[in-house]
Amino acid sequence: MSPLSPNEYELFLDCVRELHAFRDLPSLRMWLLDTALPKLIPSDWLSYNEVDLVHPASTLAILKPESNTVFQRLFPRFKEVIHQHPLILRQQASADFAVHKISDFLSQEAYHRLDLYQDIYRHMGVEYQIAATIKLEPDRVTAVALSRQASDYTERDRAILEMLRPHLVVAFNNLALASERQTIMESTSLALNEFSSATLIVNPQGHILYHTGPGLQWIGITSLGMLPVKISDWLNHSDHAAAGLTHPALTWISEAGEICLRAVPTNHEERWLLVLTLVNGREPSATLADNFGLSKREVEVSRWICHGKTNAEIGAILGISPRTVHKHVEHILRKLGVETRMAAALRLLA
Repeated sequence: MSPLSPNEYELFLDCVRELHAFRDLPSLRMWLLDTALPKLIPSDWLSYNEVDLVHPASTLAILKPESNTVFQRLFPRFKEVIHQHPLILRQQASADFAVHKISDFLSQEAYHRLDLYQDIYRHMGVEYQIAATIKLEPDRVTAVALSRQASDYTERDRAILEMLRPHLVVAFNNLALASERQTIMESTSLALNEFSSATLIVNPQGHILYHTGPGLQWIGITSLGMLPVKISDWLNHSDHAAAGLTHPALTWISEAGEICLRAVPTNHEERWLLVLTLVNGREPSATLADNFGLSKREVEVSRWICHGKTNAEIGAILGISPRTVHKHVEHILRKLGVETRMAAALRLLA
């Protein structure tokens, strides 16, 4: 194998750095197929594949460039014969994570005898292919595949994929874990909201680092994202904080009603978890719901419309996205029979 030139190494390192900057899987997949792999290893086609070995109909395959409409037409048949792929068979037999080419296992003649070739790859012009496994499960193989028509892949190409594969594994695993954590947090937030509860994570200086549900709304927010002084003083009370004792509950009266705050130590000495529970809510919320048919969340959004908050500010307060706030605002305007936020605020305040 010929060594990579300094420029090629720099290109490879740029790809690795960018690879670990992605925050969602769809964007990472598209960047990998559209930008990274074409720069590193010239190919006629590139694909991202999640092959379901038990339920072939669930197999996912994303092919680039998308202009190859032949594959889209043949995709149902592809899912039926993908189990013949020599690299899939290799994975099932030995859980081998090394980068392989089809030509590592089959001659051109043997490859051409496969239904996979005759029914799919022949029509696409796929004569040579190299693949790197990203994730291997008992019933599923996740991999990227690069294909050519005119010439097989070199050992240099294999070496580049071998260097890239561990970074792909780490990046995909990190995104999967992040997605799982986000799902857990959203489920927790929904559960807390169902029981009129919310949480805040704060540091000893009173900075609010994270929140779920309407926690910010209940205690009242500041432009600096700080706890109200009374709550901060309670949290840092010398008789409790210094001795590492559990804080007695604090009752906080806000526009939302009577709030009970409890401080829970975390495994980080510079972090506290505040659990807020709405003990006695104010009546106007029920009145708004009865008079205008607003949902519980729409009532919360309405309250902050009346305070002149933007969608972004309301989203930050309630722990939802500005896009979700926008949809709630649309529903509120329709139910109130008005066209502007100002008109909605005037009617609500009336």
